[in-house]
Amino acid sequence: MSLLENAIQAGLTAARSVAGAAVTYSRDATSITVSKAVQGETRKGVIDVGGSEHIVEMCDWLIDVSSLSGLGDTPDPGDIIARDIGDVTYTWTVEHRELGQSHFDWTDTSRTQYRIRTRKDGADAYEINRRTGFDISGNEIR
Repeated sequence: MSLLENAIQAGLTAARSVAGAAVTYSRDATSITVSKAVQGETRKGVIDVGGSEHIVEMCDWLIDVSSLSGLGDTPDPGDIIARDIGDVTYTWTVEHRELGQSHFDWTDTSRTQYRIRTRKDGADAYEINRRTGFDISGNEIR
């Protein structure tokens, strides 16, 4: 490994040890516990569902490739990531968020960690937007 790749690996290891959380990664009937997944960039986005717009929470998950080796290949759209916070279980579905964007990528040139793009599921993740728009802070403009 090059000096740069070693530095990247050290940074990824530090991120997992400081911000890593246990999640359950599921595909069909197979579930794997990932002990050090990092919930990355989280933002809200607008999607069109049957002619009406919905606001959804989207986030990237940083997960070590070796943690998902039990699934046999790369993340698939429709896979589920679940995380317990207190008494609540939050779930995210793996999917691409924009046309031409992959549902996952690698965070490093050595391809040791995935950046998995997801959409948060659940009733509290969706809000109907009456096409009024939002200001720069994310507050709805009425």
